[in-house]
Amino acid sequence: MITAALQTIFLSQYFNKMMLIGLHIRTALISTIYRKALRLSSASRKESTVGEIVNLMSVDAQRFMDLTTYLNMVWSAPLQISLALYFLWQTLGPSVLAGLAVMIILIPVNGVIANKMKTLQIKQMKNKDERVKMMNEILSGIKVLKLYAWEPSFEQQVLKIRNKEVKVLRESAYFGAATSFIWACAPFLVSLVTFAVYVLVDEKNVLDAKTAFVSLSLFNLLRFPLSMLPMMISNVIQTGVSIKRINKFMNSEELDPDAVTHNDSEEDPIVIENGSFKWDEEDTALKNINLRIKPKSLVAVVGVVGSGKSSLVSALLGEMEKTSGRVNVKGEVAYVPQTAWIQNNTLQDNILFGKSMHRKNYNRVVEACALKPDFDMLPGGDQTEIGEKGINLSGGQKQRVSLARAVYYDADIYYLDDPLSAVDSHVGKHIFDNVIGPKGLLHNKTRVFITHGITHLHEVDLIITLKDGSVSEMGTYQELLDNKGAFAEFLSQHLQEVGKEELEELDEEVKKQLLEVSPEKLSRQLSTASDRSNSISSKHNGGSQKSLDDLIPKVNKAKDKLIEEEKAETGGVKLDVYKHYLGAIGPFLVAATVLLNIVFQGFAVGSNLWLSVWSSDVSLVVNGTQDTSKRDMYLEVYGLLGLGQILSVLVATTATYLGALKAAFILHGVILNGILRVQMSFFDVTPLGRIVNRFSKDIDIMDNTLPMTLRGWTTCFFSVIGTLFVISYTTPTFVFVIIPVGFVYYFIQRFYVATSRQLKRLESVSRSPIYSHFGESVQGTSVLRAYNVQDRFIRESEEKVDFNQVCTYPGIIANRWLAIRLEMVGNLIIFFSAIFAVVGRDTMTAGLVGLSVSYALQITQKLNWMVRMAAEMETNIVAVERIKEYEEAPQEAPWEITS
Repeated sequence: MITAALQTIFLSQYFNKMMLIGLHIRTALISTIYRKALRLSSASRKESTVGEIVNLMSVDAQRFMDLTTYLNMVWSAPLQISLALYFLWQTLGPSVLAGLAVMIILIPVNGVIANKMKTLQIKQMKNKDERVKMMNEILSGIKVLKLYAWEPSFEQQVLKIRNKEVKVLRESAYFGAATSFIWACAPFLVSLVTFAVYVLVDEKNVLDAKTAFVSLSLFNLLRFPLSMLPMMISNVIQTGVSIKRINKFMNSEELDPDAVTHNDSEEDPIVIENGSFKWDEEDTALKNINLRIKPKSLVAVVGVVGSGKSSLVSALLGEMEKTSGRVNVKGEVAYVPQTAWIQNNTLQDNILFGKSMHRKNYNRVVEACALKPDFDMLPGGDQTEIGEKGINLSGGQKQRVSLARAVYYDADIYYLDDPLSAVDSHVGKHIFDNVIGPKGLLHNKTRVFITHGITHLHEVDLIITLKDGSVSEMGTYQELLDNKGAFAEFLSQHLQEVGKEELEELDEEVKKQLLEVSPEKLSRQLSTASDRSNSISSKHNGGSQKSLDDLIPKVNKAKDKLIEEEKAETGGVKLDVYKHYLGAIGPFLVAATVLLNIVFQGFAVGSNLWLSVWSSDVSLVVNGTQDTSKRDMYLEVYGLLGLGQILSVLVATTATYLGALKAAFILHGVILNGILRVQMSFFDVTPLGRIVNRFSKDIDIMDNTLPMTLRGWTTCFFSVIGTLFVISYTTPTFVFVIIPVGFVYYFIQRFYVATSRQLKRLESVSRSPIYSHFGESVQGTSVLRAYNVQDRFIRESEEKVDFNQVCTYPGIIANRWLAIRLEMVGNLIIFFSAIFAVVGRDTMTAGLVGLSVSYALQITQKLNWMVRMAAEMETNIVAVERIKEYEEAPQEAPWEITS
C-alpha cells in the first residue's frame, strides 16, 4: 500500500513536469511562427497562406504538446515489456518464446500500418490546409460573396475539398482500427499461444492456478505498454509530419534587411541609384531607377495603370527583392497603403497606433483628415469599435483613418499610395490642402505621393512619370508639360476618364495649359462629363451618411463596443449536444458500438472465468498423468472465446471510428451551410479568427481526437463494469467496499469533470484571439514593417498566448489532482480485494482467488483511464458544442419562398 502510494506521487510529479514542458514547447513554437510570418518575403507569402500558417500554430504546435506527455514511453514501454517477459520466463520457461514470437510478428505488421498512416497523415494535412485556406478566403470576402449570391458555388468547392479530406480520414480510420485491434488482441494472443505451447510441449506441464494467474497478471501488465505503443507511434508519426511542415515554413525566404539602408550621413532623405527590383522569380518589375528626393519636398508619382507606381513605394519599403543598385532612406517612415489596413480596435486606437495621446495634436489631425463629422455622428465618437478589417466603415472612411494614423505618427518621410482614391473630390481637396499640400500639416515632411488624379499636380515640387517599370520623365509640372512626352500622354489618357467635378476643380491656368496639350479631349470632356458622371458630392452627403447610419445601430450604445466577446458556456455540457453528436453518428452505428463492446467484454470475462475453471480442475491430472482430451477441450474453448474477442473488438473499433467520422462530416457540412447563410450582421460582430478556429481546431478535434476518445471511453467503461463484476462474483463481500468507494470515486469524477470542462471552454475561448491577431497582423505586414512596430505586435501576440497558457495551466494541475485521488482509490480496491481473497481462501478455489486478485490489479489503471476518458470526452465534446452554437446563428431568408 505504501509502495503504491509513493509510485502514485512520483508518477504525478513526472506527468506534471512533462505536461508543462509540452506547454512551453507549444508556446515557443507559436511565438516563433508568428515572428517568422512578419519576416516573410513577398514570394514566400504567396506560398504560405494565412490558413496554412494558422494550422501550423493551432494543429502542428499542439502535436508537440500531445507527444511530450508520454514521450518517455518510447523507451520505458520496451523496458516494461522486457521485464514482464523476463518474469514470464521464470514462470513458464521457454514457452514464453512462443508468445514473444507473436509479439515480434505483430511489430512489422504495425510498422507497415504506421508507414501507411504517415502517408495518409501528410495527405490529410494538405487537404486540411487547402480547406482552411478556402474558408479564410470565403470569410475575408463574405460581403462580395453574398452580394453576388455565390454561397452555393463556394459551398460546393469547400465540400469538394472536404470529401477528399474525409476519404483520406476514412482510410486512416480503417488503419487506426487495425492498429487498435492488433494491440488489443496482442495480450490475449500472447497468453493463448504461450499457454498452448506450455501444456502441449510437455505432458508434465499442468496449468495450475498459480502458473495461470501469475502469468495472466504479467500479461495484463503488458497491456499498458502495448496499448501505449501504437498511440506513441501515431503521435511520433504525426509530430514528424508537423516537424517537416514547420521546418519548411521556418526555412522560407525572408525579406532582405539590407535591401534598404539607413545611412544618416546621406544628404537627401530618399536615394535610389541604378535600382532594379522584382517581386519573385518573374521578370523585373522596376528597372534602372535613379532618384534623389530632396528634404521636405512633395513628390508626385504618376503613370498609367500597371506602370509600377505602387511597386516603387514597395521598393522604398524594402518589400521587393532588389536585384541591383542601392536604396537609402534617412529617417522614420509612415505609410498609407492603397488598400487601407484597419485594426479590430477603436477609431482612436487605430489613429494613435501605439503612440501616447496628445489631445491638441490629435484633434488637429482628426480635423485635417476630415474625420470630425464622422466622429460626431457616432454614438461612441472616436471610441467606437471598428469591426475586423474595418468591415463597418466605408472605403473613404477607412482611407482617412489610415491617413490620420500616418499623420499622427509624426514620421520624417511619408509614402502615400493614392490616399485620395476612395474619398469624394471636395473631401480630397480638403485633405490635400490641410494635410498633404504645401500648406498642410505635412508641409515640412518629405512626401512621396502616388496619384491617378491631375487636380493637385501643379502644386507639387517634383513629378516622376513611370512607364513600363522605368522612370520616363522627371521634373516640375511646367517642365513636363513643355516636354510633351510621357507625362503629356498620361494627361491625355486621364482626360478621357476624368469626371466633371475634377475638371471644375482645376485652376483656370491649369485648364489653359491642358488645352495646349490636348484641346479636343478637354473640350469634349467639359461638355459631356456631366452626362457621364454621377455627382460624387451627392454621394458623399447621402452615401457616407447612410453608411454611418447603418453603423450606429450595430454599436452597443452602453459600451460603444461592436465586436461581441466570445461566449464560454457554463455548467455541464447539455444533453442536447450529446444527442446532436450521437444523432450525427446515427442510431445503427451507436447501437452496434454498444452491443459489440458488451459482446467483447462478455468474451473477455468468459475466457478468464474459463481459465479459472481450467486451472482449478483437479480431475485434469489422474495418477500423475494429464487427461489430454480434457486439456485439449479447455484449450479449444479458451481459443474460441479469444476468437470471439478478436472479431468483436475489430468490428466494434471500426464501427466507432466510422461513426465518429460520419458525425464529423455531417456537422462540418451543417456549420458550413450555416455560416454561409448567416446574416451579414454576424460578421460585423464576430472576428474572422474566431470563425476560422471553428473550421480549424474544432473540426480537427472531431476528425482526429473525438474518434480516439470515444473509442477509449467505451472500452474503459465496459472494461470497468466487467472488472467489478468479476471481483464481486469471486469475492461477494467486496460489494460492501465497492459501494462507499464508488461514492468517493463518483464525487471525484464529477468534481473533476465539471472543473475540467469549464477550463477547456476557457482555453478554447482564449485561443481564438491568438488567431484573430495573427490573421490581422499578416494582412497588415507591410504596414507593420513600414512603421517598424513588429516588436510591439510580437509583444501583443505573446500576451495573448500567455493568457491562453494561464487558461491551460489549471487544466494540467486539475489533471494531476484527479490522477493522485483516483490511483489512491484504486490502491484501496486492490488492498481490500487482496484482504478479502485471503480471508475467504477456505471457501474459494485457487483459480477464483487468482482471478480476483489479477482483476483487482488492473482496476487502478482502468478507473484512472475511465475518468480521464470521460473528462476527455466531455472536454472534447465542447468542440461539437461550439460548432452547434454557430449552426444556430440567425439565418438569412431561404433561397426560394414558395407562395
